[in-house]
Amino acid sequence: MARRAALLGPSPLDELLGPAGRGEMISLAGGLPDAATFPVQAVAEAARRVLSRQPRAALQYGPGEGLGPLREWVAEYLRGHGIELPPGQVLITSGSQQALDLLGKVLLDPASPLLVQRPTYLGALQAFRPFAPRMVGLPEDDLGPEPEAFAAALAGARMAYLQPRFANPSGRSIAPARAEQLGRLLARSECWLVEDDPYCELWFDEAPPPGLLARGGAHGVHVGTFSKMLFPGLRLGWVAGHAGLLRKLTQAKQAADLQSSSLDQWLLLELLRDGLPQRMLPRLRIVYRERRDAMLEALSRHMPAGTFWSRPRGGMFIWLTLPQPLDARDIAAAARRQGVLVLPGLAFDVGAGGCDSFGACCDCRFACDPEAAEPARNTLRLAYAGADRASIERAVSVLGGIVRGALHGDAGPCTRPRRAAAQAPAGGPVDVSHA
Repeated sequence: MARRAALLGPSPLDELLGPAGRGEMISLAGGLPDAATFPVQAVAEAARRVLSRQPRAALQYGPGEGLGPLREWVAEYLRGHGIELPPGQVLITSGSQQALDLLGKVLLDPASPLLVQRPTYLGALQAFRPFAPRMVGLPEDDLGPEPEAFAAALAGARMAYLQPRFANPSGRSIAPARAEQLGRLLARSECWLVEDDPYCELWFDEAPPPGLLARGGAHGVHVGTFSKMLFPGLRLGWVAGHAGLLRKLTQAKQAADLQSSSLDQWLLLELLRDGLPQRMLPRLRIVYRERRDAMLEALSRHMPAGTFWSRPRGGMFIWLTLPQPLDARDIAAAARRQGVLVLPGLAFDVGAGGCDSFGACCDCRFACDPEAAEPARNTLRLAYAGADRASIERAVSVLGGIVRGALHGDAGPCTRPRRAAAQAPAGGPVDVSHA
């Protein structure tokens, strides 16, 4: 018990998002949708219909796998994304976060190699860490995880956790040709693919191409959520894929909560049948694209040379790389004192191999390049979805002023000593634009 508690540790989200509700704070730290987009009236009307048409079913226990019609809807939705699965290979979960927790319970043992992108979703790291896997960070370029490094890491790996489209926190997508390469490598391995795809409907200019599972990767599962295409309060998502793995996940879910809320599932089904996603998503794409553009414009105006950032084509996040030797934790602390919340990228980066020495022992493959093995300390995740244009402009202006001041030495201790690298890290920021 003590070991599991130690593995959990303090949450960066608790520390940074706690003050976000205060009126004087502007938060670019969280991944919250804009509450102004929530379909309050449609939900109220759907709830009345559910409680008038099937009140007892909605208030009773239901099947552990989820309502049959809802699983059929998910299977049909996935067919539209190139993933052919019967409804029997869909499990409804209490948000996609529960799906990640269940996958950790079923697939991970202490020291199991777990492959993740660098950077990757903080919530996934929090879900997997209690099972004590050995996290292996995969280097990426602007097309996705590098195939050579991915192939080398696959030997003995238990799970590869990948976000194919508009990833949290980087905003990047895996290019189609790279997805084909990675899929072929996975097919020749015994590693389970976990494809987490919560932002695929939040595209701005054109729908993204399919991910990895749609390209023939049968040895894996697709994780999805209704939180981003509708609203998060329902806490409903799904995991779909390999039949044998789904049976184990269903057993684990029954031990955790028996089933996801019957009332919420019936309410969601009513909203889906009423065509709510088709009405909501076009508006969400417009709102979030405008805010993405506002943040990109503000970054161009306020960030000094040597700062880089991603230009996402969808999703909710921009990944910012600060000039060396700035430390993002100190920049974030200074921004917080001025009423702006941002999240240091260190929380999303496991490093190259889960090795605490990062090459200091001189006996491992990181010894020649400890800087590349160590988690990056000069990155920030900026969330634009929940802030209006004026708030984005003010927050980025504050952040840019802090970065400029730190570079000129008049903004307090915003750098920290770093171990000298044996050689300079290869390459520079990828999938980014220069200020």
